[in-house]
Amino acid sequence: MTLWYWLLVLLLLDVAAISLTGYMITVCQRLLHRDFNRHAAVWQRVDSVPYAVFINSAAAKYEVSPMVVAAVIQAESSFQPRALSPAGAYGLMQVIPGTWRYVNNKIRACTNCYPGDCTPECFFKPELNIQIGTAYLSELWQRYSGNLVLAIAAYNAGPHAVDKYGTIPPFAETMEYVERVINNWYELQQRHLPMPGRAVYGLKILYRGLRYVGWGTWVLRLGLMYRNYKFYRSWRWR
Repeated sequence: MTLWYWLLVLLLLDVAAISLTGYMITVCQRLLHRDFNRHAAVWQRVDSVPYAVFINSAAAKYEVSPMVVAAVIQAESSFQPRALSPAGAYGLMQVIPGTWRYVNNKIRACTNCYPGDCTPECFFKPELNIQIGTAYLSELWQRYSGNLVLAIAAYNAGPHAVDKYGTIPPFAETMEYVERVINNWYELQQRHLPMPGRAVYGLKILYRGLRYVGWGTWVLRLGLMYRNYKFYRSWRWR
């Protein structure tokens, strides 16, 4: 009986701690995103990354900070111009053919062929790929009224997903992608993550640990139920 009550108390405390930790993670992420949105909107050229000339040129043309474009390229392809994802995204900025055609119909970046006739070789060309990807990122930035975090989320998951949830979609891939781009941006700035960003990592470790404790408590509870039924043919706690 005593063990059962202690397990019940532990479970309740664990649920409360999980809820509090989850809330703290959300608050810290919002603070980090606010800092990123405020500073990343400032136009800053890049010089120490591959394809810096193309990045600065496209970013100036479409009014996006080169630092943000470089952070996206790092997250998408690690600056590998012939990167190809299993989903069929091509090149440095991992543009899918449908998005390429949509953007190219607007900006006519690929002038050697009709907008709908671009080949994979066009997709892999660094200058073209950066132009298309940057123009699309700029369009998303304007769509979300200067909120770069939502623009980056939409670049990964699509604007329809962001519109549906009104925030970063609750997809593990998209949430990790946004974190990766933000981390890349701070690294390009040669700046440490702000305190809220560093706190998120520790809180996530704590959150996972608390969940393991919760699962362990449930396993012990089930073990007690089995014990009672086996020895007393009853589910009552003894």
